[in-house]
Amino acid sequence: MNKSTSFTRLIICIVFLLVLIVLHIIPLPILESLMLYIMVFRPRWFKDLIDSIYNE
Repeated sequence: MNKSTSFTRLIICIVFLLVLIVLHIIPLPILESLMLYIMVFRPRWFKDLIDSIYNE
């Protein structure tokens, strides 16, 4: 995988997590719902994302 592609993917993940943190300040269970979805359904995109981050 290209270094720039993995770097941009990492930046997108960080920005997305920051947005979730900001939304978590508002009393909406967005972060908990997302984590529950990932734990229960184990989507393929999440595994691919983690594999690409740790593959470097």
